Amino acid sequence: MPFIFWSLIYSMLSCFISVYNGNKINWIKLLGKIFLGKASAPFYYIVVLIQLTFLTPWLARIIKKKSIVSRMLWFITPGYLVFIYAWNFITKKQPLFYETPFMAWFLFYYLGLQVRNGMKLKCNLGFVIGTWILSCFEAFALKMLGMEVGFYTSQITFGSFLYATAVIGLILKNAENNMLNKLSMIKKIGDCSYGIFYIHMLILSVVKCFIINENWLIMSGIRFVFTALISFAIVYIGQLMLKNHEKALKIVGFI
Repeated sequence: MPFIFWSLIYSMLSCFISVYNGNKINWIKLLGKIFLGKASAPFYYIVVLIQLTFLTPWLARIIKKKSIVSRMLWFITPGYLVFIYAWNFITKKQPLFYETPFMAWFLFYYLGLQVRNGMKLKCNLGFVIGTWILSCFEAFALKMLGMEVGFYTSQITFGSFLYATAVIGLILKNAENNMLNKLSMIKKIGDCSYGIFYIHMLILSVVKCFIINENWLIMSGIRFVFTALISFAIVYIGQLMLKNHEKALKIVGFI
């Protein structure tokens, strides 16, 4: 329900802007964007999640059997990354990140299923810092090789995936030690994360109009901070205002 609700909101805003600029609205294309997760770039992940959800019963059976197939599935995402790297290096064009099947994100979903089935994933802070440094080094190396900026600064790189996996391992380790419950602010952010996912692009579009700086790094950092803080505040206040209206919370995704 939140996916449809916010897709309609973003689409209506897009229509308003198009009409304001004197452009005609292609209603067929608009409907396609809504159902294919293109109303806003991050909504693509909901479409990916739907694809993975259909695979879940089969994956659960494979994991329980612990067969050679269950081990081979770990190579789906690395194999896809190799293809992406080769595509970028050969064509010198940035591949599509938000219109591809689930393969790029399969690793994290599969990892989650494995952890749920008893697998232990623990990482310390040192490993997280190490993978972050590796990710930065990889970005500079890919830049030197002449690859597109949108690629080497994206989340779809080996370094970024290693770093993300390390962060997940650190979180799981702290969760097992009951550390996260002691950090109430982190828990609150987690409780608001689903709502933040839906509204942060809308907030960013407004923030970008007010925060402009010649230094791209400084500008991006300030925009990130303001977008994160405002998005969190809106969702948190929304949860408080609608705490007695569970249906409304589910519709807007502030759950």
